[in-house]
Amino acid sequence: MNDKPEESETEAAGHEPKRPYVSASGACEPQDRNLNVNLNHEPHAPEASAREPRNTDPSTFAAQPSAPKSPGRLRRTARSRGGTAVIGALVGALLGTGIMSWRAGELPFLARDMCWGSLSPEVAGALFSDTDVRSQELPLRRATVDQMHTECSMQGFGSDELESEVTASVRTLGRLKGAQAWDWSRQYLSSRMTPLGGGITGMASSQRAWVALPTSCHERTYEPGEKPPLRVVTLASGASDPSYVNEVDARRGLDAMSRAIVRLVNGVMKRYGCENRYPDPPRLPGPPEGKSVTPVDNDRLCGLRGVELPRWARGEDVSAARTTPGTKPDGPIPGRVRSCDVGRPFGLNRIRLTTVADPRLARLVARVLGERADPLGGDGKGAHAGGLSVYTADCRRGRAAFVAWEKEPAEGDDAPRDRRSLGLAVLPSYVKAEARHVGCGEVNVTVPAEGRGVRHG
Repeated sequence: MNDKPEESETEAAGHEPKRPYVSASGACEPQDRNLNVNLNHEPHAPEASAREPRNTDPSTFAAQPSAPKSPGRLRRTARSRGGTAVIGALVGALLGTGIMSWRAGELPFLARDMCWGSLSPEVAGALFSDTDVRSQELPLRRATVDQMHTECSMQGFGSDELESEVTASVRTLGRLKGAQAWDWSRQYLSSRMTPLGGGITGMASSQRAWVALPTSCHERTYEPGEKPPLRVVTLASGASDPSYVNEVDARRGLDAMSRAIVRLVNGVMKRYGCENRYPDPPRLPGPPEGKSVTPVDNDRLCGLRGVELPRWARGEDVSAARTTPGTKPDGPIPGRVRSCDVGRPFGLNRIRLTTVADPRLARLVARVLGERADPLGGDGKGAHAGGLSVYTADCRRGRAAFVAWEKEPAEGDDAPRDRRSLGLAVLPSYVKAEARHVGCGEVNVTVPAEGRGVRHG
């Protein structure tokens, strides 16, 4: 990069050189796709190159074609010594902002793929609404002592003001526990999330998306019986459970997020040297906003036979339910995750019941409660603390987890709540019903009698 490259035959003939590969934010990047700008260090400006000696051999002049048309102003500027200095200063200034990245021999302000070369400007732009999309990314690392491998931030600007942001990340969930494990589970396994299908372990909504990386993306092989950690690629935009999203925006957001997460994981797998590639997902079932909220059946909570809502819990507070799209109550779970949120029609914030039949995700969910949680008895293992109850059982395809989460009342909600725990009240019948659907057989849960009368939260 320190020596000026020789002029190619194409340029000598007056033809335009190949268009450089530059960022959608308008920034240049190295031709080597493996090079990344370290955002924590100041970039190094290229050293001034020596001028090549002029060809003075008259015998070569006759072979030269007729003079090409006058090049454009930008090309003339780039070829001049002073123009090179001006462009170099401009690119240096852009690099200093921490937003742009530079590739050798290229000009700024041309579109490039974002987030480790995974997302085209079209795919990334669909995540936003009529904004100027810019991105900044950290190098794509493999396994580290930190569970977060890397991040890429895409930001939408309107009138030079930040309007929205979508964050892509690659992380290992196998190391999360306690509050961190619960925070991820709460955001990415809710009833808003739709399974991607097509052999992809992952889900998407208008605000969140995730896909699990196959074991071939790990840096080593595993011995028989050894359990590889779960690594995922995620996308996050705004609140995970917004109070209101209209159906049109929800449909557009779901389509954009589902396509982007598959393109993103394919790009990550390519950079990691993994074997698999996934096709774009089909059009997913309609997003759960609006029409998918159904009245609660007190005798079949969340549509499950045998799961009855206690009489003391019935009323306006528990009048509507929403279940993971693409799944049917009392049937198989195609995406290995099914959630049901129950509450008011425009605030499903009373209780969430979740079944996780994927063994790797089940191990994550099993770690959300610490050692101080009160144990639960029965055929499996479980515990409860506050408004959260988690129970696991060993099934034909590995471990499964069952969760009952009593949500905190919304701010300003003064409606009185019964002192008894709704989660503990429905957990035994819920586990028994769902365990049969995921191949666990009959699983009995025993709940301490005193637990039903303890105020939680």
